[in-house]
Amino acid sequence: MSLLAGPIIAISALFLVLLSSTIFFISLKNYKQKLVLLDVQVQSTSFLINELQGINNKTQQQLDILKAAFDQETTENNQVTKQLELRIKNLQQKMVEQEQRLTQWQENQGQDKFYNRAFKLAAKGADVDEIMSECELPRAEVEMLLSVYQQRNRSQ
Repeated sequence: MSLLAGPIIAISALFLVLLSSTIFFISLKNYKQKLVLLDVQVQSTSFLINELQGINNKTQQQLDILKAAFDQETTENNQVTKQLELRIKNLQQKMVEQEQRLTQWQENQGQDKFYNRAFKLAAKGADVDEIMSECELPRAEVEMLLSVYQQRNRSQ
């Protein structure tokens, strides 16, 4: 057995070497395939990253354009607002002036009522005392009013 044991061990060793070499090459082939798949994944991921960066750049450009337009519109709106505020202030000032004029006119209109009433009484032949009491005017004004009334009637 000792003679046979040496060649059997050698054959067994050779068989194990061949078997392990075959397994190694099969594993190496599998790892190469996996490496090729990983390389394809890396390339597709790189392609996606490049596309996303391009999209990001375009989006950033659009945002920059929109921001510039927004800033310009904000500036224009602020200018328009200031102009409108100035116009409103001017209109309010004019309105106050008109209210003052109206109040003054109404006050004068009240005085004119007395004078118109006095003219009507004079036309009816009322005397100075009657006109003074009815219209609440001073004697001098009533006398002047009667004299103006009489001059008008003479000239007609």
